[in-house]
Amino acid sequence: MEEVVTTPVDATKEAKPSLQAPEARFKLSQRHVDLALAEQSVHRARGRHMSVEEILKRNGFRIEEEETKSKGKVGLRQDLNMQSLRLYVPTSIQTAMGICLLDLKEGVLRVATGDRFDESELERIILALKRGKCDVEDVEIEPWDRAELARLMRDQTEVASERLVRIFATLSRDPDNATMVEQAVYDILAEACQSRTSDIHLTLQEDDVRCWIRYRVDGDITYKHLLPNRVMAPIVTRIKTESKMDAADRQHPQDGRLSFEWQGRMIDVRVASLPVAPSGEKITMRLLDRDNLRSFDELFSNAPDVAKRIRRVVHGNVKDGGLIVVSGPTGSGKSTTLYGIIQEIDRTAKAVYSVESPVEYDMPLVDQTSVTDHSGMGLADAVRALMRHDPDVIIIGEMRDGDTVEAALRATESGHLVITTVHAVNALHVLDRIDGFLSSTYRTSGLYILGHALIGALSQRLVKTVCPACHKQMNAMDVFGDENRIQDMGLIGDDRVAIADRKGCDLCNRSGFLGRTLALEALFPPEDQASKRSITEMILSNVTNSVVDVPGTIFIPREATIRDLIKRRVIDAHMGAALLVEEMAGKAR
Repeated sequence: MEEVVTTPVDATKEAKPSLQAPEARFKLSQRHVDLALAEQSVHRARGRHMSVEEILKRNGFRIEEEETKSKGKVGLRQDLNMQSLRLYVPTSIQTAMGICLLDLKEGVLRVATGDRFDESELERIILALKRGKCDVEDVEIEPWDRAELARLMRDQTEVASERLVRIFATLSRDPDNATMVEQAVYDILAEACQSRTSDIHLTLQEDDVRCWIRYRVDGDITYKHLLPNRVMAPIVTRIKTESKMDAADRQHPQDGRLSFEWQGRMIDVRVASLPVAPSGEKITMRLLDRDNLRSFDELFSNAPDVAKRIRRVVHGNVKDGGLIVVSGPTGSGKSTTLYGIIQEIDRTAKAVYSVESPVEYDMPLVDQTSVTDHSGMGLADAVRALMRHDPDVIIIGEMRDGDTVEAALRATESGHLVITTVHAVNALHVLDRIDGFLSSTYRTSGLYILGHALIGALSQRLVKTVCPACHKQMNAMDVFGDENRIQDMGLIGDDRVAIADRKGCDLCNRSGFLGRTLALEALFPPEDQASKRSITEMILSNVTNSVVDVPGTIFIPREATIRDLIKRRVIDAHMGAALLVEEMAGKAR
């Protein structure tokens, strides 16, 4: 299929003229463009304009961004809105200067100013942004009316976390104020989004000192707000009501969902309630922001060989069947990896189905089936039913029992690509876990299929990354002072390593860490039939550790990934050294 080069479409113009514009940002086949244009016409009929680029991004198609870094340049080009700029230049500093930072696009910083701005302060602003690795090439000063600037400052300062303090004080005096309760729920969700929270925990107890709102950020729980019972109770009731749960029932576990709009997009929230002793209730909310899902390239940026192998499989046109298994503990990002792989599949040319318990992210151009306790069918039933719907790719949220494993293996046997997850401690343990699920009557047949269908087994952990703004760089010898220990990490004494600043900065919320990355282990067996037969015999004989010795096998141990992250100064050197020790000790057992 001939490729058509398209460019970003301005929201106020027609989409078609941009399809042949010379400044290409992404390359897509004609069917992708046709699909986007058809969807665009539907939105127009509803009175809403969406550009072709917006529709393509919404459908999860990979956009190939223009290169924004010149060769050898260290600084990063970032497009930041007012919300993001507050991370680098706090609102208190902006207010003291009498300015508002509007945005940073294409290296140009826009600043709204009044009549008392001292341009000598610009250097201070630029230094603060550069500290956050923001590339500022030019500054545009925009004079604003004093009243309008004051309003903008007020709106800028009015962030959810600051407003929550006042709302909680009001509710403490008047807990039946429904408007304030509604605003409190929204601001809790907004504050969580602003702080990169994955899960919100609310505990309701009769004892006021146990009514905490906690956020999980980068894997760690943070105690955020301590509220009186009379304030927490109406908030919990409101959340359960919005989630279509029985607010009066505090004796049984319940599940629900709600959504809210934040920064112009809808955020889905999965809600679960649980009775806790002595007479309380626990609410857990998982934030599902599809815009924050990492792309395939981002997920495997540290493992190009893994990305190349998976990409070749999902882009293949021959229906040979196959199995890709992602493993890891709870909270290690397995579902995120599944969704990243889905985005790499050309869903305009292949029928992609998913079976999940329950569906987390709504993925365009994927037929998703949610299996819950109330759906009347299990994962295995849903997979077997899908076989009558002409699938090319089947996504199974998790293989958690023998029936699901058998259904998945039978699907690969009939020529379908199956991508799924399982709980296993490492890539080789994936084979043992699948073996353990199989019944005695199906084990021989199932393991024969596994040996021939297995494309790859991934095992992942999430490791905190150092804050790019405040971390320190030191010589490895100065940090560890032991040549043998340095060599174990694949370094030499003169190599520079990253050390997190435990005092932190505004960007990382005084933690020293910002975000997490994958510490990946990968196993890809060879593709020739002789090797597959050898691997099958090893699996049947319970000697799966020997699989890595089969000629042609690609095996990337997690230790190699951790050493690479240390060497590239992505993670804290002390943390990386501890992870290496844990990993080696675990494999020695």
